[in-house]
Amino acid sequence: MSENAGSNKKFMGWTVLASAMLMIFLHMMIRGSFATLIQGLVQSTGWSTGTVSVGNSIFMVMYGLFAFFIGTYINKLGCRLTYSLHGTVMGLGLILMSFSTEPWQYWASFGLAGIGSGAFWAPTTSMVRQWFIDKLGLAMGMATGASGMSMFFGPLVSMLVIANLSWQTMMRVYGVVMIIGVCIFAQWSRMKPEDVGQKPLGYDAFMARMKAGAGDKKVEEFYVPFKWAIKHAVFWTLAILWFCSNFAEFIVFSHAINYVTLDLGYDKMTATYIYCILGLIFTFCAISIGGVVDKMARKSGDPMKARKKVLTCAYFVAAIAALWLNHGVRLTANGGTSYWAFLVYVIVFAVAFGSYIPSVAGLVGLALGRKEMPPAVGLITLIGMAGGAGLGPYIGGAIRDVTGTYFVSIWLSTIFYFLCCILVNLVKQPSREAVWGNK
Repeated sequence: MSENAGSNKKFMGWTVLASAMLMIFLHMMIRGSFATLIQGLVQSTGWSTGTVSVGNSIFMVMYGLFAFFIGTYINKLGCRLTYSLHGTVMGLGLILMSFSTEPWQYWASFGLAGIGSGAFWAPTTSMVRQWFIDKLGLAMGMATGASGMSMFFGPLVSMLVIANLSWQTMMRVYGVVMIIGVCIFAQWSRMKPEDVGQKPLGYDAFMARMKAGAGDKKVEEFYVPFKWAIKHAVFWTLAILWFCSNFAEFIVFSHAINYVTLDLGYDKMTATYIYCILGLIFTFCAISIGGVVDKMARKSGDPMKARKKVLTCAYFVAAIAALWLNHGVRLTANGGTSYWAFLVYVIVFAVAFGSYIPSVAGLVGLALGRKEMPPAVGLITLIGMAGGAGLGPYIGGAIRDVTGTYFVSIWLSTIFYFLCCILVNLVKQPSREAVWGNK
């Protein structure tokens, strides 16, 4: 008999997962398009690369802030209304951005879009985490894999619309699609299985295993209270890890196309086509790595150890990819006539990227537990995205303006990816006794 049979409803987790995937897809279409948008904005407005990059940094700061603040009202408003409101705000921000004629207008409207975007990563992936114990890696991989499809389609759509119409038209189209799409897809979402009288997938089997090893002791699902977490090393190690990860990622993610076109002489359209391959590989890796981690965890009996191994390897490969971007691609570009080294970079980085994004979310869930994961993930997102992802695009662009090259910026990305390799291995799940004493 199904563990959710008592609710007289079919298990809703897969529908909730589909809702999360579709909202993440729409949200990431905008974020994934910035690499193609940046050059069009610089050319059409005359603003500097740093000025344009500030817009993306403000977007990410607002995203990080509201990914945290949303935890204070999502339970009161419900996830369906919350997602719908944020989708509308994000869409309006993009539409207003299309009318910008001064940098402050662009910054303000893109910041408004960032406020709306705060609902479409940490809250949605936390929602997915609530529904799955069994097949958690697969579910998280599918949720995050949706962003890979955005990274494939987003730059392509943006490039074609900008080339044939304008960046303003692109923003208006994205804004309308965001409002309508999210308001529809949000209606399938539910924050917790308990809200509809169901249990997470695999809950009964998980509790049975715990009871079998506990003897006569009372067994409850382990979790770390948010108030305890923020006072202890496990939380701050995860937060600093996410800061370093996003700082490194958003330097290369935001500026890669600009780098190969401005510094190395690549044709923008060809570079964009190559770069879009990243999204397809990311999607495949995000989904498949989830299943691999699930198998590793079952085989070893230690889910934390399995995810840490995958993350260490993924961050190391990302660092090597950044080194290759800075040296291998630069040395073989031949004035923009040779593309093979950039293709190698895209493939290698995509494998690493598609491996660490879903694995970090799973690591946080394992370290802190399910029940109070949303506020913890919200604050980690605030630090990682408002801090790391907020600073990365700006610093990458500002250094390029000062030095005339992305060389130093990409080296910063490399160093921070190597730091991630160290931080991953410092994460330790606290013991039940350390959190709860002898209760």
